[in-house]
Amino acid sequence: MFISQEKKELIEKVISQFGIQDYKWIDPKDIIVAQWVRMKCVYGCDDYGRACCPPNTPSVDECREFFNEYTSAIVIHFHFDAEKGNYPKKYSHEMYNNLLDIERDVFLSGFHKAFMFNQNCCTLCKECVKRKEDCLYPEKSRPSPEAFAVDVFGTARNLGLPISVVTEPHQKIDRFAILMIE
Repeated sequence: MFISQEKKELIEKVISQFGIQDYKWIDPKDIIVAQWVRMKCVYGCDDYGRACCPPNTPSVDECREFFNEYTSAIVIHFHFDAEKGNYPKKYSHEMYNNLLDIERDVFLSGFHKAFMFNQNCCTLCKECVKRKEDCLYPEKSRPSPEAFAVDVFGTARNLGLPISVVTEPHQKIDRFAILMIE
């Protein structure tokens, strides 16, 4: 990573102002981008077809190329209780807005390429319009890491962060956002 310690501390201060303490710096080259993730989106995800999800996202190769344009990133870990099939929408919406505020504050701190991947699919609208060009909030909509073919399990495990498949109706969930920084 090519970011100075002084700049790291500035970014960490921004993140901590939102109460986020569980994160790790990562070289974007260590973010695992894989075709199988895209197939899981296409075949098996209820959010497929939303404005910030496949097929409205770049190809897997274009996603890989995107990550290679950065020198630094932060993986932010969220760990909370949830009922399987009943994701905490209010929490997710609040966190979505906080993550956008972090992106904005990092951008205003001089990092013009700051880009946040949300910890879940876009939750700005109650009913998604499905097409990116019809999005009601194009300046705020952000994809999840999975929508950009990120193998979140492999990337998190390589960082030593906990993650497991949710197998019980009521279980702790691990979600991850990624802040790209240049």
